Amino acid sequence: MMTMSRKTFDRRAILKATGGAATIGLLAGCSSNGGDNGGGGTETDDSGGGDTTTTTSGGSGDSDAINIGSVQPLSGGFTPWGQAHSAGLAFAVQEINADGGVLGGRNLNIVEANSESDPAEASSIFERFAEQNDIVAATGPVSSDVGIRTSRTAQELGIPMIMHMAGSDETITPETLHSFRLGLLPAATTMQAQAQFVDDAGYQSVGAIVGDYAWGQSVKTGIEENFGVDVNVQVAPVGASDFSSYIRRMPQDVEMVVATGHPPGSLTITQQLYELGYEPEIITGPGLPPAVIRSALGENASRGFTHLHMSDVYTDEYAEVAQRFGEEVGSQFDTHTSYGYVTGKMIAQAIEDAGEADPEAVTEAIRAIEFDTLFPEPIQYSEYGELKNQVQLYSTFSLDAPSYYPDGNYSLQESFRTDPLPALPPEA
Repeated sequence: MMTMSRKTFDRRAILKATGGAATIGLLAGCSSNGGDNGGGGTETDDSGGGDTTTTTSGGSGDSDAINIGSVQPLSGGFTPWGQAHSAGLAFAVQEINADGGVLGGRNLNIVEANSESDPAEASSIFERFAEQNDIVAATGPVSSDVGIRTSRTAQELGIPMIMHMAGSDETITPETLHSFRLGLLPAATTMQAQAQFVDDAGYQSVGAIVGDYAWGQSVKTGIEENFGVDVNVQVAPVGASDFSSYIRRMPQDVEMVVATGHPPGSLTITQQLYELGYEPEIITGPGLPPAVIRSALGENASRGFTHLHMSDVYTDEYAEVAQRFGEEVGSQFDTHTSYGYVTGKMIAQAIEDAGEADPEAVTEAIRAIEFDTLFPEPIQYSEYGELKNQVQLYSTFSLDAPSYYPDGNYSLQESFRTDPLPALPPEA
């Protein structure tokens, strides 16, 4: 069976996955709840409905390959998330196959399609991958709407789904036993983390702007239940573009502003805070790809906007992976790329632990896994697929390139890391 060295993978396919522009305009669609066949064995097939289905690392002629379904938002407002996650997943699979694959030499394949962040389309793709490609696991949802729908589909199909983001508390319930979070903690847990941040910094003047929809209201509730100081919470429409009236209701000396509860407006909120003369020490946003933040805020990115992430970018292990990625792909490895990378590696480990490529066996192997990876603590799951004992990191931006990618235009600087956080108990 053919395996591929790290030098022969389809660089153009991964570059395509990382090549989208990162601007505030790309976030306008976030207000919902939520090729080359040479050498690398990559095939692209344009199918109906605008989907692009890609088979990676072995090609369709490799009948012994094990397929992973990648249901990514590769167009629309969530494109940067999908591109970064897809690139990291592809890189992980290339490395796994170069090292001999799984189960004694079987290659992994990725079959990928564009969900367009449409829940019905994502569910349809998932079902098609199950029926036509015999996938052992799936990944990719970013928006909560897609996560909620595909977690139900995963349960119906009996196939594990690893969710890149999809942070709504309702994404995982006691009835969705095939769904697992990876790159984003749910809203309630994230607010526990930010409450730790406030306590550690000793902030007394805190403001927040949340969107008037499920995620924003979950953040508002989390603030009320967890913060030890009074927070000036303003509720704005999801589609708002001018936040000046909400900002002016905050004291001029506000020390921290929580923009986590308004993902589509978080970067605009940041710019307008500065325009109105506010200088909070910290502005916490949602789980945006750092390249989006850097591009949208420009030099203002270094004035206190804080990136929330799960990967520990300050370890030698992370730097080694990031350097390999940068040298091979010619793009900066970031926290969201790492979520795709970790997903690929974890699925491979679960297949090994299960001893077979059976989706039900792999589901149970993921549920029982203790996977030491790029995260600060080994990945472990509760019975219901929530991350347990994980650490959330908070980083501000430097405009200098990181040591592992000299061509980059930003690097991260640690501000805070939480204590290990308990898994959120699901609600029926």
